[in-house]
Amino acid sequence: MACVFSGEYHDSVWGTPVRDSTELFAQLSLCTQQCGISWKIVWSKREHYGAAFHSWDMRRVAAMGAAELDGLCDPRGAWKGKLIQNRAKLAAIVHNARECVRIDEREEGGLCGFLWSFVRGRADTVNQSADCSDKEYVRVFGCTSPYSDALAAALRGKYKLKFVGSVVLQAFLLQNGLLNGHAVGCSKNPHTTPIAVVVSPKTVRASSKRRAAGGREAEDEVPASRRLC
Repeated sequence: MACVFSGEYHDSVWGTPVRDSTELFAQLSLCTQQCGISWKIVWSKREHYGAAFHSWDMRRVAAMGAAELDGLCDPRGAWKGKLIQNRAKLAAIVHNARECVRIDEREEGGLCGFLWSFVRGRADTVNQSADCSDKEYVRVFGCTSPYSDALAAALRGKYKLKFVGSVVLQAFLLQNGLLNGHAVGCSKNPHTTPIAVVVSPKTVRASSKRRAAGGREAEDEVPASRRLC
């Protein structure tokens, strides 16, 4: 069974764990632009997005105002053809930057630590066993997982990010290696017997304290009815 993606994009980008807050903010922002549009189109414009949004400096993006957005959305302006000129989506990047700054300042480990806390800081795999069928494997793309459900609830509940539904976040988690979506046998798949866990950041911090105190941590496995494979 082969991975869904192949070639240089697979080998160099897709599913490679990202542990940098700025890069994760960039990738999250790009994923929000995907709603209703091919990811290939969004990905082809990534350098233009980086130029338009201050090399993805969260705080500079958070400070962008209406005048800058007007320029990005001008159908006859410098960004014509370079961005997906949907004002709601572009404005969401600025809005989300403000929320991501809040996360970065309030959460343990900043934005990166917060996002990774939903997989306990490691890249758990969506493939539960070596004999996972092609149908089950492909099913994880374009849908959701307990991980993306939990992250969506936090980003839209505790924080108020936009265009971050569970489907978008499933793609984000796989794209950036927070979930390992590589097929069993792929050279980029480091796991053979993974454990799927869904926890909140609060639970992660509590578990870390228990481990530090010498206590035994119980693994909260995903119920069988919610497992992907």
